[in-house]
Amino acid sequence: MGVMNRFMSGIAFSAAIVTGAALGLASTQAKANLISDGDFSLPNQGGGWSIYSPGTNGWVNTNNDGVEIGTSPIYGLPCANAACQQLEVNANTFDTDGQSVSGLTVHQAYTLSWLYGGRTSGGPDFLNVYFGGQFLTQDSNSIGFWTLNSFTIVATSTTEDLIFSSVTTNGDPSFGNEITNVSLNATPLPSTWTMLIAGFIGLGFLAYRGTKKGSAAIAAA
Repeated sequence: MGVMNRFMSGIAFSAAIVTGAALGLASTQAKANLISDGDFSLPNQGGGWSIYSPGTNGWVNTNNDGVEIGTSPIYGLPCANAACQQLEVNANTFDTDGQSVSGLTVHQAYTLSWLYGGRTSGGPDFLNVYFGGQFLTQDSNSIGFWTLNSFTIVATSTTEDLIFSSVTTNGDPSFGNEITNVSLNATPLPSTWTMLIAGFIGLGFLAYRGTKKGSAAIAAA
């Protein structure tokens, strides 16, 4: 095998190592959803719905109305997860529901995502979403179907509040603003990928040096 072939083999081997490390990192992060019961699968509603006061499984209501968990078709929406359940922010009125998320790393980037759906009856609905005190977006419409929201946020504290707050409208106060599949996962920082690339280059260089030394030993013999 020539020097160039050995060099390319070293590069390929290094790429495999770095790719494996990257996939391992991505897999670990994909499993680390920091949101408690983001698909609202518990308690199981058995095809119905219930209101829990002041909340359940990390989710709390801040205006003394309780957290409503229900089966998606009841609200005119398709199943979006195995449990086929969701949270209706408007339980009995235009509510504010949320969760205090702990275990964050300051300055770490995270991907926050959720599905928003509009109930097929009840009038207009608008939902303001906040994380760590910062306004992210206002969801609306999406009547009868789910719309994906996804944001990259950076933690400023080890604990941050995720808030879904209904906007008062002339619609029915106890119908609408549906959410499910809420997730918060760490995303690789640019420095992480830089280190992986640097490792890839370094391993390739070491492989190349090894082939040169081997060739010199053969020539000397």
